[in-house]
Amino acid sequence: MLDFFSENREILIAILVKIGIVASLASLLTRSQGFRKILFLESRSIREKLLFISFWSFPLCVGVIIRISGTSQGQINPFAAFDLSFEGTFVAGILGGNLIGAIVGALFGVVALLYWEWGALPLYVGLGLFSGMLRNLCSRKEEIWNFSPFVFLNLIGFLRSKNLLRKSTWQLIFFFSIISFELLRQALGQVLNLHTLFYFPANNLIILMLILVASVCSIGVTLKIWNNTRLELKVAEQGLMVVKARLDALANQINPHFLFNTLNSISSLIRTDPRKARAIVIKLSHILRKLLRGHDNFIPLKEELEFIDNYLDIEVIRFGNDKLRIEKKIQNGVLSYMIPSMVLQPIIENSIKHGISPKIEGGKIKISAVQNKEMICIQIEDNGLGMSSDNLKSIFNSGIGVSNIVERLKIAYQSEFSFTVNSVLGKGTVTKIEIPLRKP
Repeated sequence: MLDFFSENREILIAILVKIGIVASLASLLTRSQGFRKILFLESRSIREKLLFISFWSFPLCVGVIIRISGTSQGQINPFAAFDLSFEGTFVAGILGGNLIGAIVGALFGVVALLYWEWGALPLYVGLGLFSGMLRNLCSRKEEIWNFSPFVFLNLIGFLRSKNLLRKSTWQLIFFFSIISFELLRQALGQVLNLHTLFYFPANNLIILMLILVASVCSIGVTLKIWNNTRLELKVAEQGLMVVKARLDALANQINPHFLFNTLNSISSLIRTDPRKARAIVIKLSHILRKLLRGHDNFIPLKEELEFIDNYLDIEVIRFGNDKLRIEKKIQNGVLSYMIPSMVLQPIIENSIKHGISPKIEGGKIKISAVQNKEMICIQIEDNGLGMSSDNLKSIFNSGIGVSNIVERLKIAYQSEFSFTVNSVLGKGTVTKIEIPLRKP
């Protein structure tokens, strides 16, 4: 046994290092957002195909150069592990199709041809076309991503179970395709020798088996690493969809709540002041037109304030200019930042309904928005009746308004927000929201 390892030490080290290199390269590429974006596409434009070829082939072409530069002519040493032409071509074809597979294989072949290894070019172009053909024939592309480097461990189970064999047909096709082309490279290499076609020479059956296993593992590990990233992105995407659905549901609570209160105001004015009721209906129609067009969960602060202006126009008509006064102080530059839609209206409605409306002399609402480092601070202040400490605690658990806002902020910003309400009985209430800056 010791003699076996000492005689084949160089090739055994090269095989192990090769698997480590391909795993590291696959993991490194998934860190690139640009590569991830094109890797998981089922169909790609010409530009996306060129980007895929560039991302994948450039480091592997460098690996071929390292192998040729570091390896003595006709000898195998650990530098041979950097040559991933075979594995890189198969992966390119199986994920990109005939054209991408053939181009990537041709690039590896051309680099090898510069060093007079002319046997690489036809072999890798043929491998790229063949693996691309496998992709085209595979009707369920999910089978490609599910390919495992340990598929050979299940061969006995596949043969025993007809159902399992039927489900794993393409896994076996990929497996035996890799084995067959690696054996073809071995055969051609022995005919052409290492001077014209690089391959791992097998002096005995055990080494040959290890070379075949290493080729399968290198391709399988690459696909497995990328598939794990693909599944993580899918989970994250589904999480975003859940968040969006929850935000939609909470926003849809606000809209009927707001409309119900406004319609109550109109009904109370129809008999006492039809002119005001008509003016409110006109203003309400503008608001309804916006709501019926649909809404985004996040809108620029400017749009939110425009909506608030329409709402306050209705309230000013109800109460009169002398009883309800509005003051706004908005810092230049913050109007373009995105905030959750319909997040200010319930606060202002509470200020009017519970703070200013009961006061005979009326009151004032002050709306301000400023940027504080990486946060946007929005403050709504009124000089209404205010609240006692007991009532202040209860507003977070009762009704739709405040509890709805807090829930939406939690979903949108996790713990990166601040929502505070301070009130002094007889003096007024101050509500302050701090959320991270978010550009359109």
